[in-house]
Amino acid sequence: MVHSTAEVVAQHERLENERLQLLKSIHDQSGNAYRLENRKGLNFLQNKYNQIVISQREARRGPWTDPLSILPFDIWVHIIEEIVDDGWGSSYRVIYNMILVSKQWKDAIVRIPQFWTQISIEVGFAESEVLQRITTALYLSGNQALTLDIERPIGRDLYDGCHALLAPHSARIRRITFRQTYLSSSWSGSGAISLYQILLSLLPLPNLQDLRLSDSNFTEDQWGILESMPRIRFLEGGVLPLSIVKHVSLVNLETLAVSGRADELFIIMTYLPRLRRLTIMDPSRSVWGWEDDAEVPSDGYRVPPPEQPLALEVLTWQKRDASRLQELLGCSPRLKQLTLWTSWKTLGLALGDVNKLPFLSNTSVNMQWVNSGDKFSSSTVTQNTSIRELSLNFTYCEYKSTKEYQIEQDTNISRLIHSWLPTLEQVDTLSILVGSQRIIPFTFLSSLRYLRVLHLVGAGFDDNSEFPELTLNALEDLRLNHPLQCYNDFLSSLRCPSLLLLILQIMDFNHATNMTLRLPSLQFPRLSSLYWKIPQAKLEISPHMALKSISFSNGASQAAGDFCTYLILRPRDFPSLETVKFYQFPEWDLLFLMLERRNFLLDQSISKITKVFVPTTLGLVLKEPLTSLLGGQFTNRLSNHELSISGMGEIYFDKSLPGCHWCCLSMQACSSPVISMPYPLSLSSIWSEDRAELPIVNPDPPLADHILDWLSQRQTRYDKWKASAEDFNLWTRERVCGSHELDSAFIFSEFSTSNPSSYRSVATATLESVFD
Repeated sequence: MVHSTAEVVAQHERLENERLQLLKSIHDQSGNAYRLENRKGLNFLQNKYNQIVISQREARRGPWTDPLSILPFDIWVHIIEEIVDDGWGSSYRVIYNMILVSKQWKDAIVRIPQFWTQISIEVGFAESEVLQRITTALYLSGNQALTLDIERPIGRDLYDGCHALLAPHSARIRRITFRQTYLSSSWSGSGAISLYQILLSLLPLPNLQDLRLSDSNFTEDQWGILESMPRIRFLEGGVLPLSIVKHVSLVNLETLAVSGRADELFIIMTYLPRLRRLTIMDPSRSVWGWEDDAEVPSDGYRVPPPEQPLALEVLTWQKRDASRLQELLGCSPRLKQLTLWTSWKTLGLALGDVNKLPFLSNTSVNMQWVNSGDKFSSSTVTQNTSIRELSLNFTYCEYKSTKEYQIEQDTNISRLIHSWLPTLEQVDTLSILVGSQRIIPFTFLSSLRYLRVLHLVGAGFDDNSEFPELTLNALEDLRLNHPLQCYNDFLSSLRCPSLLLLILQIMDFNHATNMTLRLPSLQFPRLSSLYWKIPQAKLEISPHMALKSISFSNGASQAAGDFCTYLILRPRDFPSLETVKFYQFPEWDLLFLMLERRNFLLDQSISKITKVFVPTTLGLVLKEPLTSLLGGQFTNRLSNHELSISGMGEIYFDKSLPGCHWCCLSMQACSSPVISMPYPLSLSSIWSEDRAELPIVNPDPPLADHILDWLSQRQTRYDKWKASAEDFNLWTRERVCGSHELDSAFIFSEFSTSNPSSYRSVATATLESVFD
């Protein structure tokens, strides 16, 4: 039956009124739930309330329509392609998840070849699984061009199996990407194979266009393999000798990194008519390039720059001798992105040419070859209206600790900022990095009227002077990484009426303990997202009316617990909050109490929290009640004690109970045994050393006495955990088992819960269904 809009609206209003009436009745009876008959009545009301919430959710969703059945098929294919092509070699995970949606999706996905063109060889997986994925992709991709992603280090046994499958299809390979993993060579099996050996085994590659190398220490002879790649267009991650460019035909090349003299570079530009992106380094290929590089040949002849303008759009200059940099800039009028590794003297000479480039929008300056006596001086610089993004890196100015040297560098930085930045009228993104608490004249920021994004790393100010008040009306994104003692004065001096995102980090974790950071609210009235990345420091909480999302990094458990406690007491101080992210396990009792308090308020102006991020999957005793609460439903759960750090410690520190570290903290069953240790191991740091005192605020709305008592005993519960950890210090648990996917956050909301899919079983099932 089709209902009119008026009927739908009336039904929605009826359900909402009934829900609010039930919620009020539940609040009225909650105080009398200690009697059995009252508890039964309360359970009846809560179950009825849950049914209404489910009805409302289904009404909001409406009838579910499969996009595959209503969208034109080619549009559906394009949408799936955008989701699948993640550029990191893990598209198979997305594909296998989509196959599980329905039989119709599986049938459609299996018959679209371009969905299967990305092949990844990942270390740390069983050889049979990797080979199954490659076999499936090669068959289902038909004759489509292939993308190959290879993780290193990779063992010879695994690679030999992969090579046997890939070799007949080498003509189809269009892109190869090598990625160096954090895994040690022991993960790769016997005989790790080199990057050069892998490429050599795949030759010839007649249609390869894109080659991205993780680290290539090729000899000049080894670079000769490029002759077997005649269509190569993009080459990243390797530094070619200029002699190779002269003798190997690379007429299609658009991206190149070379080492050699700029004098030679002007000669070989005639060999590369399509070159758009160029990185030029010293012949030593050293990032530091301390070796002298004489740009003037011994015969004194200097090759003139080309008469015709170059087509370069991106230039990275990483050479100590920059005597020909200005000439290169002068013949590259199309430059859009420029990265300089340079000295103060060279920078002063080049700024005039930089500001004259009409299309330059992104500029990065890295002060690298800085010695005593190297001074910045610049002639008159014209105004520039093209540069939008600017990065200044002074971290390499930190290697001499004499006071005179430090004063000299502060002077150079001040001169650069005051003479150049005011000429950049349209800058909207600025990043400044220094290696220590370098004094930066921040007052220049107020002259950047269009500044939207500001990243400051390591910058400080003179402790003997008051910090000036700064008003940045256009600023939307602020990311700070300072010594903690700089934060309070700096943040209190800012006025950022448009700020949406604030990320706070510290440079020295060792000095963060027991320090308190104040986050003022009046200066940031529109702040909607806060990322707290300051381990072991306290957060002085104040109301933020627009904040929608807050994240706590690994190690910030104290601030996370303090925040949950504050929300239990005063949920109205954060009326817009919807998402909380924990990159370390929270104190589960505080999280559940906070959700139960907030998501069942009678005040409908307070938004519900619908998303919680945790570092891994959870056991059912956590996941099911957490999902229900985030969906606005009442639920049964473990007691506060069982969820608390003291209750979890009774299990964690029981040597007779198996389980890895992550399974114990996420309440999952696990068979990993407890391991004895020959030396003491500190486990008290899983949660930080001290719990904050209960905030001296009046609960609003009023809070039950038994919850207030529970919150006031937080330090006592931690003391029990700490005492148990000290008795356990000659034992430990496996860090993680196969039940978890690392480096992933899983979202719980009223619409979805997630666990890692069993990619092994899905890959096997797909393979069997294809060849049946």
